[in-house]
Amino acid sequence: MQKLLSQTSIKNKIVLLRLDLNVPVFENKILSDFRITKSLKTIQDLLDNNNRIIILSHFGRPTEGHYDSKYSLERVSDRLQELLSQKVMLVKNWTDGVKFDDATNIIMCENVRFEVGEKENSLSLSKKIASLGDVLVFDAFGVSHRKEASSYGVSDYLDTYAGHLLESEIINAKKLLSVQTRPLTTIISGAKISTKLTLIKKLILKSDHIILGGGILNTFLSAMGNNIGNSLVESSFINEAKEILNGEHSKKIIMPIDVVSTDSLSLDNPKNKKISMLQSNDKILDIGEKTTDRYIDIIRSSKTVFWNGPLGYIEKKPYDNGTIKISEAIASSETYSIVGGGDTIPVIEKLGLQNDFSYLSTGGGSLLKFIEGEDMPILTKLGMI
Repeated sequence: MQKLLSQTSIKNKIVLLRLDLNVPVFENKILSDFRITKSLKTIQDLLDNNNRIIILSHFGRPTEGHYDSKYSLERVSDRLQELLSQKVMLVKNWTDGVKFDDATNIIMCENVRFEVGEKENSLSLSKKIASLGDVLVFDAFGVSHRKEASSYGVSDYLDTYAGHLLESEIINAKKLLSVQTRPLTTIISGAKISTKLTLIKKLILKSDHIILGGGILNTFLSAMGNNIGNSLVESSFINEAKEILNGEHSKKIIMPIDVVSTDSLSLDNPKNKKISMLQSNDKILDIGEKTTDRYIDIIRSSKTVFWNGPLGYIEKKPYDNGTIKISEAIASSETYSIVGGGDTIPVIEKLGLQNDFSYLSTGGGSLLKFIEGEDMPILTKLGMI
């Protein structure tokens, strides 16, 4: 039986709320508050029912047992306070208890990953966390594939419910897996094929078209015997790529006609080249013009699109062009579109297209694990799978 906040009335409680507020930050500024804003519905629901909230979240990968201001949630608590127009109290030392003052209904505990035992799902830390509240609402899809103290261990000691965001994430992930509206086009990109090999094998069975990008694409191009020069490649997985290319579903993979590459270490010499024209000193950094046009045609003829990962080196222009064009094509189409992967969503937000996609997921690795069918312990406990 599912345990959902949407089907439960939690009132007058101290609620532990596990969120995923691991937002991208550069030069001490939040680049995207997407994960914060997606958590607002659950927070507001709990506040409307006269609850006090203790928020738990991780941020980055600090060393356990050591406070590091670089990984502090201070920026996040400040932004949440702005969005809610009410006080959010950040508490640095919280494991032995927290105290609300008369002006505070929300406490944010400092980064849970500062605490020794978080990653190993420590029994003692789980009990300490549980002692802070009356009930747990889990709304952190991004860590639902992990068995950690603040996301799983604590649920052994408190009644636990899935928040609104988690419920929405699972509904849309299941919709993708059971998709009946075809054609389905899947776009998968990333540095390493090793991290997404299982995903590719799973989705090639369900998809009508597979579009690849990044180091994953380069590994497939190399497996086909192409010269990819100095491009990012995972050489140890070329045989796995060959196996897929020789498989019965290989025709679903739409390989590029051309790419944008550079032969300059400074990346300041972009050239649009056919695959066959690449030289040994070239580095592939984006899909080419004709390839982009072809992919857009495929997207426009699709009924469902799943997109995971930018298609080029989006950190530097003009190598973000392919990703921008694909974003605009999906946004302007009538297709059902679901996007997962933290690097893609900031691009969509920057273009102001976030409301033109059917669903933007807060889960990166967790969404992929869900699609791959891996064990998701907290979701099992909540009756979500």
